[in-house]
Amino acid sequence: MKLTIVIPARNEEENIPQTIDELLTAIGESRDMVESYEIIVIDDHSTDNTFAAVSNLDKPGLRAIRLSRRSGSHIAIRAGLAMATGDGVLCISADGQDDAAMLPQMLRQLREGSNIVWALRKGRENEPLLQRLFARLFYRLLTRFGSASTGIDLSRADFYLLDNKVVAAINTCPERNTSLFGLIAWLGFQQGWVEYDRKQRRTGTSGWNFRSRLRLATDWIIAFSGVPLKLMTISGFLIAGFGFLYALLVITRSILFGSPLVGWSSVMTAILLLGGGQIMMLGIIGEYLWRTLDESRNRPAYFIEQDSLPLGLHDSC
Repeated sequence: MKLTIVIPARNEEENIPQTIDELLTAIGESRDMVESYEIIVIDDHSTDNTFAAVSNLDKPGLRAIRLSRRSGSHIAIRAGLAMATGDGVLCISADGQDDAAMLPQMLRQLREGSNIVWALRKGRENEPLLQRLFARLFYRLLTRFGSASTGIDLSRADFYLLDNKVVAAINTCPERNTSLFGLIAWLGFQQGWVEYDRKQRRTGTSGWNFRSRLRLATDWIIAFSGVPLKLMTISGFLIAGFGFLYALLVITRSILFGSPLVGWSSVMTAILLLGGGQIMMLGIIGEYLWRTLDESRNRPAYFIEQDSLPLGLHDSC
């Protein structure tokens, strides 16, 4: 097959050369399955010399793209997918934590009929407890809501291999505020997986922090589920029901015992709870409205600032 490798990178000047070397080694070990290849590095508007570091590498089939503004790793990957020409596309990180040596196994699964092959880390024991619990809860909720019902534990997913049918399907979905993982899971197709031991980051620190994860969770849920809006409706009925019961209690005590419930504290508590709930619900509606407005503008998700000389597909032998 013809293989395209897409690598999103931000401030990976020191890591990216070794990552590319590891990928070239893996391609060499897959020459019975890979006829030609191209490697596309998408520089997500780095503040270091990532673009220059890639452009100066004397590697066949290597292309560097620099985006005009920071857009996030998922948008960077989508930019690479739009330029990919291979029959299969491997999307992998630049920091060296993803094991490029898994490429032959993933290619074999693709050849055996899978359209999507996920690389799942064997465990997350080296991560903080709070982060592990957040990931487990988040993906469990997604599975519950039907947004990630692939039968694959996506909480352990890191990188993936797609065939050209899946890439074409992704390219027909131009929405901006979404999760690429969620979109791939939502597309369906035949999905497989392999397991690997995740390596330590070579240098630097990851920009994938709690805030990034929370934004991803929000985008994923809102893009693929209307559950938050449905929960608002249910909450409204429950609150109205409790209010009706409470009103009956007040009336009953007043008529039968002549002692209506009084108290500034109870009234203020009810007002604060109801007011807070209403503001929270307005915020949820606002999230949906903002994303609808952002999509309706139909602006491109990214712009290219620089492009190294495209070398096209290169023979793997």
